[in-house]
Parts: sequence; structure tokens; C-alpha cells
Amino acid sequence: MEVPLIDLAWFVLAVTVSAQAASPAASEVEAFTRLERQWMDALAAKDEATLQGIVAPEFSIVGVGSTAADLTSDRASWIRVGMARPFPRHDVSNVKVTRVGDVAVVQFVLSGTYPPKSLTPEGGRLDFLVTDVWASRNGTWQVVTRHSSLPRAPVAR
Repeated sequence: MEVPLIDLAWFVLAVTVSAQAASPAASEVEAFTRLERQWMDALAAKDEATLQGIVAPEFSIVGVGSTAADLTSDRASWIRVGMARPFPRHDVSNVKVTRVGDVAVVQFVLSGTYPPKSLTPEGGRLDFLVTDVWASRNGTWQVVTRHSSLPRAPVAR
């Protein structure tokens, strides 16, 4: 059976448009995965110059070390702590990106092996659930805010 040329042309066009529509999402996940790794690698290496470029001036964080009385930390405080404390290399996985104009909300799992009495009494491999908000400024992405938490233990069924 011979396929009419016009049907074949529409099929090729549909496949091309579909592939182009899927491609930006995949490339954004790859791009933000690289940015998140670059940020965490700079933290582990104590590379303050890189951190200064990645972390926006108005940066704030609510994280595992936060309390209800002391909820957020600002950029200067966070970088000071990052330079003073040992931080392991981290793995970034399960990245999801939601873009709204020049802003990207990036959700992922951040994993690292911590010494005892650092973030938890026992230390070891910790997974964090992270949400970062990035803003594009003059063609460069900077992280504006982060929220991180430890996942709850699985419920036995």
C-alpha cells in the first residue's frame, strides 16, 4: 500500500514538532542538573568565588538546620557556614524543572554522606528533598532561594 505524499509530509511534520517540543524540557533538566552539581561541587571544594556567582544577592534558605524560631538564613550567613563546615560531594537526582518566564523552580533529591553529629546524630548517607528557585539575569542563572528537608521514613504497610 502506498502512502500519499501529503499524509507522509504531515506525519514528518508532526514527529518533528513533537520532538522539538520534548527537547527543551529534557535540555532544561540537563542544564539545571549541571547548575545544581556546580553549586554543590563549589560548596564541597570551598570555592567561594563560584558560590558568590551562583548564589543571588537576595538569597535565602529554609532547610534542615532551620528552626521555627530561626527560620531562614541569608546569603552571607549561608556562605560563611559553607566555608567553615565540611560538606561532602553530593549527588543530584530526580530533577524536575518548572519554568515561568525568567524563573525556574527546580525540585530534586540531593544526596551526600555526612559524618556523625553533623546534621543527624548518626550521620551516614542522607537524602534531602530540595526546591530551588533560580532567576535568569543577563543570561546567567542565579539561585534566589532554597528549601530543603529530610524525607519522612517509609510507612510500613
